[in-house]
Amino acid sequence: MPHKMQTLTGTLIDVHKRCGKELAGTFFIRLIYFIAWPYMVLVFQQEYGLDALHTGALLFIATLTAFFATQVAGSAIDRGRLHLIFPVASLLLMSGLALLLVHSLSAAVVGLNLLVLATRTLETGFKVNLSDRASREIVESAHNARYYYVNVSGALAPALVALLGLQGRDYLLYGSLVLALLIGLYTLFYRAAPRQNASSPGLGASLLRIFRDKAFLQLCAFSILFYMVMASNDTVLLMLLSQHLPQRTALHFYATIQVINTLMVLIAYFPLNHAVQRFTLRTRISVALFVMMLSQLMIFFHWLQNGLTVALFALVFTFGELVAISASNYAMELLTPTAFKGGYFSFYNIYMTGMALAPLLGGAFINAGIGDSWYLFTTGTLLVAAIIFNRLFADRDAVISTEAR
Repeated sequence: MPHKMQTLTGTLIDVHKRCGKELAGTFFIRLIYFIAWPYMVLVFQQEYGLDALHTGALLFIATLTAFFATQVAGSAIDRGRLHLIFPVASLLLMSGLALLLVHSLSAAVVGLNLLVLATRTLETGFKVNLSDRASREIVESAHNARYYYVNVSGALAPALVALLGLQGRDYLLYGSLVLALLIGLYTLFYRAAPRQNASSPGLGASLLRIFRDKAFLQLCAFSILFYMVMASNDTVLLMLLSQHLPQRTALHFYATIQVINTLMVLIAYFPLNHAVQRFTLRTRISVALFVMMLSQLMIFFHWLQNGLTVALFALVFTFGELVAISASNYAMELLTPTAFKGGYFSFYNIYMTGMALAPLLGGAFINAGIGDSWYLFTTGTLLVAAIIFNRLFADRDAVISTEAR
C-alpha cells in the first residue's frame, strides 16, 4: 500500500475511534432529514396543489425558523446544556414526522418546521462534540468524515424517495419515525464532552461577538451563496425536470444524479480531499467553483436530455461539491473560537438560508417561465462566492488559527 494511502487509512481509523458516535449520529439524523425534505416538494405541489413559488416560500420559512431556534440551542451547548438539548430536539423530531403523516396541509407545514429545527439542532450538537474530540492533527479529516456521512445519507435517502415515488411516502416516513425514536433513546445515554464555560456569554453577547467577527461573517456570506447553488441540485432541478419531462423520467434522472453522487462519495471523497490538502484553501475553492460553474452551464444550455449527459453533469457537479465543502468546513474550524463552538457553529447554520433561497428564487424563475435562466444566475452566484472566499484569505493574517483564538 502506498505511503500516502497508509497515512490516510491511519488517520481515518483514528477519526472513527475518537468521533465514531458523532459520525453515526450525524448519519442517521441526515438520513431522516433527506427522506422527508424532498417529498415536500412533490407533496406540496401534487397533493395540495401549490405552485413552485409557494412551495419554495414554505421551505424558506421552515429554514429561517430552524436558524433562529438553533441560536438558542448553540448558546445552551456552550453553557453545558447538551444533555437537555438532545432529548428535547429528539422529541420535536418525532412530533414533526408524525405531523407529516397526517395528510393535512397545516399539519405538513408545522411538521416541516419541526423537522428542520430538530435535525439542525441535533446535528449542531454532534458537530460541536466532533470538533472537541478531534485532535489538531485530525480535525480536518474529522470534518471530512462528517461530511462523508452527510453526503452518503443525503444521496441515499432522496434516491429511495425517487425510486419509491409518492406511493412509498408513508412507508419511509413511518420508518423515519421509528429511527427518530431510536435516536431519542440514544441521546438519553449519550455522554458528551463537558463544555461548561464560566465565561460563556448569553445569547445576545454571543451574537454581538459574531457580528464583530468580519472574517467569520465573510465565510457565512460565501456559504449562503454556495449552498444556494448546492440546493439547486435537489429542489429546483427536480422542479425544472418535472416541468419539462414526464414525472417518471424526471424522477429517473433525479435518482441517477443522487446515485452517482453517492458512488463518488464512497469511492473518491477521501482520496480526493487527501490529495488536495497540499494546496491552499483558496486554490481548492477556486478550482472547485470553476468546475461547478461548468455544471450549471450544462443545464442552462439544455444538455440534460439523456442518461449520458445527466451522468456527466452529476460527475462534474459532485467533483466541485466534494472539494469546496471540505475546504469551507475546514475554514469554519479555523475561524471558530474554541470556547464558543456552540454559538459559532449554530450561527454557521445561516448557510441554510441559501438552501432555502434556492427553491424560493428558483421557483420564481420557473413560475415566470424562465427556469433555465436560473442556472445562468447560479453561475454568476458561484463567481461572486469565489471572490468572497479569495478576499477572505487574500491576506494570510485573516486566517486566524485555533491556537490564536
